[in-house]
Amino acid sequence: MIKTSFIRTMLLSGFLTLNFSCSSDAITDEPMEQITEDNVNTEEGDMSDPSTPNTNANVISYTENNGIISVEFESAEGDLQWERGNTLDDFEGNGYLRWIKEDNFNTPGIGTLVYKLNIATPGTYQFVWRSRISEGDVQSEGNDSWLRFPDATDFFGQRESSIVYPKGVEKTPVVEGSSSNGWLKIYMNRIGEWLWRSNTSDNDPHNIFVKFDNPGLYTMEVSGRSKFHALDRFVLFIEGKTLTEAQNADRSTIVQP
Repeated sequence: MIKTSFIRTMLLSGFLTLNFSCSSDAITDEPMEQITEDNVNTEEGDMSDPSTPNTNANVISYTENNGIISVEFESAEGDLQWERGNTLDDFEGNGYLRWIKEDNFNTPGIGTLVYKLNIATPGTYQFVWRSRISEGDVQSEGNDSWLRFPDATDFFGQRESSIVYPKGVEKTPVVEGSSSNGWLKIYMNRIGEWLWRSNTSDNDPHNIFVKFDNPGLYTMEVSGRSKFHALDRFVLFIEGKTLTEAQNADRSTIVQP
């Protein structure tokens, strides 16, 4: 009986350990606009891309004009896994998209949104989106989504002279924290308001850049990561342009397939 009781105790202990050892992102403060996130300790090999959307599908596209693209997220057509909303205050356009399904901290490619971009002016563009923590009062929850440009010439984070790449694209150095198959986690950390902010790499925030060497039609993908992260609008602006210019530019012309 003593031996049987000991075995049962050990099995129960192992069960509790398995069920309470998971973790997610956490941060401390947002000092003077600098965003920091604690690293999620995961190995690149443990992460996979469970779904590859048909990025060659006949979807609408958005035309770059004078080195700027400006798009309302809710303009995506079709039956989306994201919630279409218009109840949060101060949104732009006709509404916004909000991820209300489960967290996907280490699994990009769930609920993928596809935006086709008509690039007429080759070059390196900065990417920034306007997003919001739509529920809760914790800076590290509901604050990020996944982003990928699978057919761009280059896609990376940059902070001054430091450049970091997504994991899975055979380039180094790679970002700190979660990343897989060319996806970057894009985060912000402001409570109670929409914010133009897009950073990657935990504890070392880098801005986001995309390089297009040739004119053409390119694919941008967004997928759900943190529950209650809301997306309002995104812009890309070429070197020499500013975020303010991109924010004030007309929305990109939509071309039907």
